[in-house]
Amino acid sequence: TTPQHSTSSTILQPSYNIILDPIVYRSSLLYNVSTMSTPSTTTHEVHLAIYDLSMGMARGLSAQFLGPQHAVEIIPHTAIVAYGKEYFFGQGIEWCSPHEFRATRGIQPIEIQPLGHTSCTEQQFEDWCRAQAANGSFGTQSYDLIHRNCNNFSEEAARQGLRLQKGVPQWILEVPQKFLSSPMGMMVRPILEQMQISNNAPTNLPTGGAGSVRMAQPTIAPTTSSAAAAVTAVNPWANIPAAASTPATGTSSPAKQTSPATPLLDKQSALLSTDTGVVKICIYRLKPEQEQSELLSKLADTNASWTQKDINSVHQYLRSVIDNDTQYISYALMLLRLIVLRQPSSADLSSNEEPSQSAQHVAKLLLEDKLKTLPTRSMAWCVLSNAMGSTQPPDWDVSTGTDSLIDRALSDSDPSKDGVSSPSHVSLRQSAAAFLYNLTICNDGGTDDAVENGNTELSEGVMSILLGCLEHLHEEADVTTCKRHYMAIGQLLKSRRFGETAVGLVKDLGLVDEEIGKGKNKEVEGLAKEVAVLLQ
Repeated sequence: TTPQHSTSSTILQPSYNIILDPIVYRSSLLYNVSTMSTPSTTTHEVHLAIYDLSMGMARGLSAQFLGPQHAVEIIPHTAIVAYGKEYFFGQGIEWCSPHEFRATRGIQPIEIQPLGHTSCTEQQFEDWCRAQAANGSFGTQSYDLIHRNCNNFSEEAARQGLRLQKGVPQWILEVPQKFLSSPMGMMVRPILEQMQISNNAPTNLPTGGAGSVRMAQPTIAPTTSSAAAAVTAVNPWANIPAAASTPATGTSSPAKQTSPATPLLDKQSALLSTDTGVVKICIYRLKPEQEQSELLSKLADTNASWTQKDINSVHQYLRSVIDNDTQYISYALMLLRLIVLRQPSSADLSSNEEPSQSAQHVAKLLLEDKLKTLPTRSMAWCVLSNAMGSTQPPDWDVSTGTDSLIDRALSDSDPSKDGVSSPSHVSLRQSAAAFLYNLTICNDGGTDDAVENGNTELSEGVMSILLGCLEHLHEEADVTTCKRHYMAIGQLLKSRRFGETAVGLVKDLGLVDEEIGKGKNKEVEGLAKEVAVLLQ
């Protein structure tokens, strides 16, 4: 269970400050790597780095998914830290500097435990690593989720390779079996078995000449990172990728030739959460009647054919669960985010009545503060984000209060609140920001005359999104949320209905600082520059 680096998705990078029991977040988390060797020339200090691949979500949700008897505190990944390097196992044994590993994987340890001092030299330990690869103990094809994972490597590396008395805590070694012994664990085992890194380890390469050791380079794979996959297994509403499909109805058409060049903003489309890996888990927990179970199972197949009657039935059933079985709201919302994206076949007459009712129902839950946990609120925003980004957005009832919903989304995406760096808060901000962006897409429809003018008066809701997102950017540390705020701002500034009005307002207030996006990542910096171009 080793996290991958992915170029195709954004990984949450929280400032991990939650205290997990029995994991204790110690001051040693800030340990200076340069001091990890003692001044002695004969012994070297060894530490165990412990990571939580679920980014804090396992503790809050595992009991719901797995049952109290099988609940786990974290989804652990461990690595040996010695000689100023971090040694870990996936498809082969790799090593690099701790800073490099954490920066390229976008994950930080929740604890660093001292294991003691070893008399083994760096060369001797790395020779042991190569021997383990050569004899198949920890080779490229050796990985096994239960018996040969990263934690088993850390255990043997500490006790055998480095000849220490202390290794990996027993409770960490028991997590896979505890998790997979549950009914839900058996269902998600295929997902977890994919949490392996690509084949690029020093143990798979010839030993360098003159006794040199070739250090592993950061592994870059085109697939979803295992850290993100771990989160998705229990948190499918986080890290929503931009949909590759046709943008939702109401998306603005390409900018006129006279418009400033904004290629990054132009390529963005609706943000949709389409992961179907949790459908079976949700059905198992909801235990619907056979006929309804068969309909819900179709949600796992994105190519399944739907009738309007079936879509309506699923909407009605999930709303009844939300109203009558509060302990299962999370599961109902997970499925509701998928059904709002389903449309009847072309031969069937499409009706938006049930999807609109579901969207209004979820909006009411948020506005009346009936969703008490952060993960459940995140899922609710995911439902609304998908609804607004679908090919047939909901017909909002005026009584629902769209402006009030915008205010609530801005409140939930506020980075200045307490606990802002916790994974649950980061996930909530990401989901609320996705809703705000998709809402800006739907707000760019209108008549041809309005489109040509570009100076339509800004509504209260549009002004709230524009000014709220600009304000949040000053304190937002999460890259994914920053990106979504810039996308929403750019969409409003480029609007053919009211773009000129929006640009004029922001200029008059002097709200955009070109320095805000610097230091995030290249895409955020690029989006920030394009927003600045629109304001010139």
